[in-house]
Amino acid sequence: MVGRISSAWSRSWRTADLAGAFRRPISIVAIAPTICGVLAAVCANLTTGCTASWYAADADREVHTLLADYEDRVLGDRQDWVRYPDPQVEAPPTDGGGADVDSVTSRSVGDGKSVIGTSQDSDDRDSPTKVGIEGSETEPGAVSAAAAEPMLLDLPTALSIAFTSSRRFKDREEALYLRGLGFTLTRYNFGPILNSTVSYLWTNVEDGINDDSAGLTFGASQVLHTGGDLSVSSALNTSRADDPNLFDVHQSVLFNSSIQVNLRQPLLRGAGYEASHESLTQGERDLIYEIRAFELFRQDFSIEVAGDYYRLVSQQRRLANDERNYLDATFDREKAEALRQVDRNQDDDVFLAQRREIDAEDALLVARTDYQLALDNFKILLGLPTAAAIDIVADEPEFLPVRVDPDSTVQVAYHNRLDLHTARDRLEDTERRVRLAKNALLPDWDVTIDYRFDSDTDRALRKATPEHWTTTLGVDFEIPVNRKAERNAYRSAQIGLERARRDYARLLDEVRRDILDQVRELAQLEKRIRLQTDKMAQDEKAVAVTQIRYEAGDADNRDLLDARQGLIDAQNSLIALKVQHFTARLRLLRNTGVMFVNVNGMWQE
Repeated sequence: MVGRISSAWSRSWRTADLAGAFRRPISIVAIAPTICGVLAAVCANLTTGCTASWYAADADREVHTLLADYEDRVLGDRQDWVRYPDPQVEAPPTDGGGADVDSVTSRSVGDGKSVIGTSQDSDDRDSPTKVGIEGSETEPGAVSAAAAEPMLLDLPTALSIAFTSSRRFKDREEALYLRGLGFTLTRYNFGPILNSTVSYLWTNVEDGINDDSAGLTFGASQVLHTGGDLSVSSALNTSRADDPNLFDVHQSVLFNSSIQVNLRQPLLRGAGYEASHESLTQGERDLIYEIRAFELFRQDFSIEVAGDYYRLVSQQRRLANDERNYLDATFDREKAEALRQVDRNQDDDVFLAQRREIDAEDALLVARTDYQLALDNFKILLGLPTAAAIDIVADEPEFLPVRVDPDSTVQVAYHNRLDLHTARDRLEDTERRVRLAKNALLPDWDVTIDYRFDSDTDRALRKATPEHWTTTLGVDFEIPVNRKAERNAYRSAQIGLERARRDYARLLDEVRRDILDQVRELAQLEKRIRLQTDKMAQDEKAVAVTQIRYEAGDADNRDLLDARQGLIDAQNSLIALKVQHFTARLRLLRNTGVMFVNVNGMWQE
């Protein structure tokens, strides 16, 4: 059932009879030149100045300003509100007789900010060096693919290049840009929307009456915070009939004009800011989520580049060890053959030395191939062409033990992590959708008010002034006899809310599990590094002793070969463990929300 109450007043009422703001008639003659001039300027600008490149530049300006504003809102004071885990009350005792791991770091843990120490300080780094790639401008220090001298890459330089040239990084930047670009349209739709048209129509009828007409309209509309829609429109029309000469301005011309104001306000379903501005609210929150996700990507990407960099360093060390092992194997083979010639060795010793030389050469060939592949993959990650010549600075990752209280670390992660902030906000989104689905069950009850001024049609433009008014008041009420779809949507929203709550609880459990596992893994790696350091020291002594015994004739060639291989394995394992510990420590920084990455990709606490 729909009921409507409407009323209309006769046109015989003139503007001069109205009170208040409508006491004086509106002079179309006074405002017409101004409107025409403004519209002419706008049309000229649109046809000459608003090129495709202008629109692209305008979009960039608006989106970059928008993103800078929201990034400052979301991340600007992050260092002020993050918490840090408490230091461990008692450090675990040192096992064995090896070096004390605690002596590696000299950082204080008094302020709680250095218990997960980091070896980099982004404030002391220079600005990133831009690399000339795919036609981009080359800054001083940049090297092209065809450069004769290889580019020397340390970790800060590699991170700077990655955050400037990496294709993956640019893809994520563009995803953030597109999210901001979409929000600009959403925000625009909830602001005052202007519209204006200029029209002309000429009709030529055989053996009939010829006529032409022109029109000018201008209007604006706005979605109100109450859920209503307010629109204002105006029109100026002119026409002439029986015109044998189209360009004869002395023909009789008729003018008329109008102004209209319309308001539609829901009272039940769709009323209020939450219901009417849902797309604006969700669009803004989605932009915030994307900013947080991009910040987490920057942290993950920095860790990935650093991990790959130090894995390359590790492969460099392994390759150097394999090269030294091959040279030693060649020397041992030649020595074994020489000793066999003077009957100081057996044939088995010569065969063993030859086989070890073959195995060492085979391992060296595999190591070189693997290193070149890893180097090419690293170039692709940084956004460099694979033909670019680069050298990796063999900096070993700094070993900083982690001393944190596990339970405190978990609580810090709950408070700091950006993805958990997003998860909590998404849970609020689900709760809001339940309220909106509940609102959709209400009946439609809308009030419509329309106020219109019209003029008489006159041959004189100055007399075509709106002076007759008409007011319409309408009330629409819908009896909700068909709410099956809305009922199902409401029930689905309720179930979705329960699922979201379970998912959030599961996410908290997973975060706790992962944090505790990372703390345990770091403690395990530190013990393994300590054990491997002791083992390498023992293997070095074993090689020295076996070498002396072998030269004295008290040990055979097999003993010497086994001792040297054991030392090579211990050296390679120690490098790999240090790289693994370094990456795990950065990952713990990220997962507790205390990692901050600057524009160059360097991290700091």
